[in-house]
Amino acid sequence: MKNPLLVPELRDMLASSSFEEIRDFCISTPPSIAAEFLGALTAQEQWDILSNLSPELRGLIFSCFDDDVKLSLIDQLSDRDIVDLIVHLPDEEREKFFSIVSRDKLIEFKSLLHHAEESNFKPVIDHLSRFILEGVPEEEELTAEEIATEISHEIEVYKIIDSRLERIHRIEKGCWINIVNPSRESLPLIARHFNIPLDFLTSSLDIDEIARVQTEDEATLIIIKIPYYDAENPDVMYYTIPVGIILCNGSFMTVCAKETPIIRDIITQKIRHISVIQGQKLILHIMLRATVLYLQYLKQLNNAANVIQKKLEQESKNKQLIKLLNIEKSLVFFTTSLKTNALMLERLQRLHILTMDEETENLFEDIVIESKQAIEMANIYSDILSGMMDAFASVISNNLNIVMKILTSITIIMTIPVLVTSFYGMNVPLPFQENPYATIIIIVISVLLSLLAVLYFIRKKWLVP
Repeated sequence: MKNPLLVPELRDMLASSSFEEIRDFCISTPPSIAAEFLGALTAQEQWDILSNLSPELRGLIFSCFDDDVKLSLIDQLSDRDIVDLIVHLPDEEREKFFSIVSRDKLIEFKSLLHHAEESNFKPVIDHLSRFILEGVPEEEELTAEEIATEISHEIEVYKIIDSRLERIHRIEKGCWINIVNPSRESLPLIARHFNIPLDFLTSSLDIDEIARVQTEDEATLIIIKIPYYDAENPDVMYYTIPVGIILCNGSFMTVCAKETPIIRDIITQKIRHISVIQGQKLILHIMLRATVLYLQYLKQLNNAANVIQKKLEQESKNKQLIKLLNIEKSLVFFTTSLKTNALMLERLQRLHILTMDEETENLFEDIVIESKQAIEMANIYSDILSGMMDAFASVISNNLNIVMKILTSITIIMTIPVLVTSFYGMNVPLPFQENPYATIIIIVISVLLSLLAVLYFIRKKWLVP
């Protein structure tokens, strides 16, 4: 992926030879993200930046480039630079890089490594030699049983048995398949095993995916955005993540990148009357509990904002203002996700994907009502918080003006005796210079003028906070 957002800034750094700033940027930014920004530059600009980094960091960032970026960059490098880059690639990434390069190019790399005559290059040369001889190994076709064995540790299968939700060890019609944070390597196998499109799984794991409904072949994907509380995140603790619900082969599957309280409560039997909640009703209950959780978290955010407001009324600190900003971010996440959920519910009702009886319709209406209430609460809390932050910004600005006014008044008052004594520091004839009490007279005059200034400022209320 290429991100052109920082292209002007990176080019400015190169033009001004700010290599220390470039190194700081690359060190402080994860290699995958740095590769996104550098990938939008020309090959020469990319190497001008990479050449100023340590060999290890250079290899990490290069390994995160898109394949076309890697190939175009290699064409620009000298023989020595190519050798240095290949040697410092991580082993796994080096093999991936070899797989996208032509055989002739690989033979050229081997020749360059041989000519370098470095003893520590021998493992790399051996690896490259094996790769040239064997080529890219073909993946063996797995049988259905082997695929099931490979993905068995990634999935959990549940079914209602004797009025209880029980975990079972085989997939049956009407069962619920739960997948939490599967590995990227297992996704194609899962898609193949359940005969569903691969993008149904990847979309469900994409943190930025919006709520939507999609039907392809005989499978249907329903993505809902649910609230998530991350206690380990020091900044934004409340945000939203997608949960994919896939209807296929008479069963349904839930896919999520994180363990959520919504799914956990269902598995641990915290839903009453679980025995009558099956199939589509269980899907609707997941949506309903997600909406109820939104309301719960919104109340927690509002309570936190009220506590911070009281602290700010006593003492204004940047730390408290940053906390309010993070709460506002969470409210923006919630508002956006709730709106996309509402649109998804409308589409779900319009497409008639779920079979609606009277009980299901009532449950669906409850979800719509709770969703609208959550949207209203999020909007209200967001407006209140925005107004609160604007008010505190005005208060802080007003306090600053008061402080500046008082300090300016004090400065003017203290300037008066300095001005008087400055006159008497001149080497010219001055009043009272022959008087033995000249010093006392000058001090008295200075004090009187300062007192007059104080009285004037008090009358104008310039010295009053």
